[in-house]
Amino acid sequence: MSEQRTVTIIGAGIIGLCCARALQRRGRTVTVIDPNEPGRGTSYGNAGILAAGSVLPEGHPGLWKRLPGLLLDRTGPLTIRPGYLPQMLPWLLRFMASTTPGRVEEISKALAAIVMPGVQHYLDLLDDVAADQVPIRRQGCLYLYPKREDVKAAEPANDARRRRGVEIETLGPDEVRQLIPAIGPDMAGGALATQSGHATSPLALSQLLAAQIEAAGGSFIRAKAMGFTIGAEGPSHVRTDQGEIEVEDVVIAAGAFSKPLAAALGNKVPLDTERGYHMMLPQPEIEIRVPMLISSLGFGVTPMNDGLRLAGTVEFGGLKAPPDYNRAQILLDHAKRLFPGLGDEGAVPWMGHRPSMPDSLPVISRSSRFSRVFYAFGHGHLGLSLGAVTGRMIADLVQDRVSDIDPTPYRADRF
Repeated sequence: MSEQRTVTIIGAGIIGLCCARALQRRGRTVTVIDPNEPGRGTSYGNAGILAAGSVLPEGHPGLWKRLPGLLLDRTGPLTIRPGYLPQMLPWLLRFMASTTPGRVEEISKALAAIVMPGVQHYLDLLDDVAADQVPIRRQGCLYLYPKREDVKAAEPANDARRRRGVEIETLGPDEVRQLIPAIGPDMAGGALATQSGHATSPLALSQLLAAQIEAAGGSFIRAKAMGFTIGAEGPSHVRTDQGEIEVEDVVIAAGAFSKPLAAALGNKVPLDTERGYHMMLPQPEIEIRVPMLISSLGFGVTPMNDGLRLAGTVEFGGLKAPPDYNRAQILLDHAKRLFPGLGDEGAVPWMGHRPSMPDSLPVISRSSRFSRVFYAFGHGHLGLSLGAVTGRMIADLVQDRVSDIDPTPYRADRF
């Protein structure tokens, strides 16, 4: 395949930007198409955690027993809007099929292969930027257990993480209080994943990548991709709301909006959207130095340059339903119980769409139909964590290079 072919990336979120920059550093000319400014979509509002410990799928054996109650609890960490249930039943059935012990083990190995080197891939991708200009810190991530039963319930997951090579330090209550002095009385222990990191501003990280892309000659087009004009060798043009754009190689990295684009190019993928919420606290009045995840409550807490971000929960409701900001308020209520001194003046809620596959693995793949079409979407809760490693894998695929990560588990036609 010619090294002179231009590459058009549809999507200017963190995945699309990392793909564009990785390809650009390999000598390709890149164009990025998105209706929004770079990083202003779901990539803006994520928890900001580069989660090296996230080597376990969302589904696990026995979850089916709890799933009905979880989905129907409108205040719980996982819920579904009743009217959306019929539409997503096929996704749910595939999700449950991925929770057998054997399949969970396979998925965990595939997640570990891409999640654990995630921070290093960012440092490699940004090695031409001064270290103090890169908005990434590697201070670990604390799994926080408010109750004794949370400590016990987390043991199998942490044992599984250690088997995958994740470095986990078990912390008692006193050690957690030394690390997080602002914590209240509801705290039974924790586990520190030392290889993890976090972005001090996910938006600033996206903007840094976009600035690098432009400085190196890449271009951005503000337009919404609607479909394609197909020629003898595949798509010759992207049809957008601003007219047709000629293309050679194409990368689909449009997040939750990738499904119809992939279908138009030969792959019907079981992609759905998990609606996630955050509450940004510009004046938290407490100091939190280390990001943390509270699995039992379904959210994370991350210190950022412009305040403290509370992010999480899963709501299935599709792309069109309006936000239910009560779910963001629930995050704040939980956080106030954990951190009694937490301030919420000026708190701002937000909602975005996580592009999720039923087996918790992204699609990082060549199209089954067209050899010069590539897919980079479906990263679920791990979009930020997997941005740079996805960019490297897509660059390998575009250039027909053998990757040091086996791409087979992430194929678009695996279902």
